[in-house]
Amino acid sequence: MNPPRAEPPDAAAEGSQSGMPAEHALLGLLAMREGGTGHGYELARSFGPEAPLGSVIRLEPGMVYHHLKKLERLGWVTVAPDASPDRPARRPFALSRDGRGELRRWLMEPVAHTREIRLEFLVKLYLALALEPALALRLIDEQRGILERLIDSLSEQRELGETAVNAESGSIHFGEMVTDMRLAQTGAALAWLDRVRTEAATVAVAAGRSDASRR
Repeated sequence: MNPPRAEPPDAAAEGSQSGMPAEHALLGLLAMREGGTGHGYELARSFGPEAPLGSVIRLEPGMVYHHLKKLERLGWVTVAPDASPDRPARRPFALSRDGRGELRRWLMEPVAHTREIRLEFLVKLYLALALEPALALRLIDEQRGILERLIDSLSEQRELGETAVNAESGSIHFGEMVTDMRLAQTGAALAWLDRVRTEAATVAVAAGRSDASRR
């Protein structure tokens, strides 16, 4: 399930995206743990180079604690009242009810731009596949719809640009090149989503069978 290639953002940029993928990744990791709780050092391992999520977003332990404190201020995680303040690595963080609601809201929303597929969408997909494969399928389908509409819009821009070029000098405009690039990137992302959906459907079917067997 390799996404279309793109230049990986640096760690600082990854932690400051408007969609807060780093913070929501931590919410998702807590939701995946038994009881919805975990220590900072345990969560930090999931962002290491050998971890699946680490291939999408890399966070050093210091940044993990920074984001956890932010989540605590937002009320999306809580800390055990008897946690030792002078041993932050041993502070047990727990996903709050508001945090669960926020996580689900975020997972249900596709990203608005092709450039966000590389980071934010991949974090959503990873968490949705782990927590609720049926939700991952819904996310993929809605993301496909957004990209299809974007391709229609870019194609219209391309046609209008060609008309303008032909009416003027016949030379290629830089803006036309940019539109072509965006069309190619969005088309590649859409083709990748089609492949991903096939694999996600297999995961969802297997999860459904597992749930049925436990009833």
